[in-house]
Amino acid sequence: MELQAPDEESMIRVAVADLDDRFASIDRSRIEGTVRRLVHEWFRRARVKNFVGIIAERHARRELEHALTSSAADGTP
Repeated sequence: MELQAPDEESMIRVAVADLDDRFASIDRSRIEGTVRRLVHEWFRRARVKNFVGIIAERHARRELEHALTSSAADGTP
C-alpha cells in the first residue's frame, strides 16, 4: 500500500487553521496568503511532498512572528 501525500489545498487549510488560532491579531486573509504562497513554493520544488505543509507552516509562523514584532517596534497595528 502506497501512502499518498495530501494535496496542496488540504495543506493550506490545516496550516491556516493552526496559524489563525495562534495569530488572532493578524487578518486571516494575510495568514492565508502567506501560507498559500509558501505551500506553492515548497510544493513546486520538493521531491517528497509529505511534509510540505509542515515546513510551509513553520516558515509562515516565522514570517508572521516577524511581522508582529516589526509592527510592534514601529508602533503600527
